[in-house]
Amino acid sequence: FLTDITDNFETLQLTRKEKEALQEKVDELTLENKMLQQEKYELERLQELYKLDSNYADYEKVGAHVIGKDPGNWFSTFTIDKGSDDGLAVDMNVIAGSGLVGIITEVAPGWSRVRSIIDDSSNISAMTLSTLDTCIVKGDLKLMNDGKIKFEQLENNKNEIAVGEEIVTSHISDKYLQGITIGVVSDIKVDSNNLTRSGYLTPVVDFKHLHEVLVITTLKEDVTKEIKEAK
Repeated sequence: FLTDITDNFETLQLTRKEKEALQEKVDELTLENKMLQQEKYELERLQELYKLDSNYADYEKVGAHVIGKDPGNWFSTFTIDKGSDDGLAVDMNVIAGSGLVGIITEVAPGWSRVRSIIDDSSNISAMTLSTLDTCIVKGDLKLMNDGKIKFEQLENNKNEIAVGEEIVTSHISDKYLQGITIGVVSDIKVDSNNLTRSGYLTPVVDFKHLHEVLVITTLKEDVTKEIKEAK
C-alpha cells in the first residue's frame, strides 16, 4: 500500500514537472508569436512610410519615432525623437500614413514637438486637387470623434466638388509645402451667404495610432525664396 502511494506521488510529481515544462513552452511560443506580430505590423508601417517617401521624392526627409503625446485619445500634439542635432527646425512639415500629419512647433537638440492638423489651433490653407480652388482646413478634436475635420471658405463657383475629392495643401500656404494630401471630402454644402461652400474631410492619417513619421527638412519659406530669386 505504501509502495503504491509512493509510486503515485512520484508519478504526480513527474506529471506536474511535465505540465510546467509544457506551460513554459506555450509561454515561449506565445511571446514569440506576439513579437512576430509586432514585427509584422512594424514592417507594414515602414513599407507605408517608404511608399510615402517615394510619393514626395522631391523633398529631403528625416525619419523619427513618436515618443510622447498629450493626454487624450488623439495625437493632436506629440513629441518625436529627433531635433536640431538631426537638422530639424520649427515649421518643418511632418507626414505619415498617406499624407500630412502636421508641423513642428518646438525644437530641442534631441527632440521636437509636433502640432497635428486635427488640433483645435490648426488652420491650413488648402485646395481641391482637381480644380485648385482654395479653402481653409480647421482642426477640431470634437469632430475627430466622428473621424472628420472641417473645411470652409471654398468659393461657390461652377467647379463641381463631390464627395471623395482630394484636398491638399495649397500654393499660398505660408508654412505648408504645396500638394501634400490632407484628406478627402466626406460632406459638402453651400453656405447661407451663397458665396462659399463648406463641409468635412476624412483625414488620410490615422491620428489614433502614430508610431513613426517623416519630417520634410525643406521649409516653405526657403522654397518661396528660391522661386523669387529664380524670377
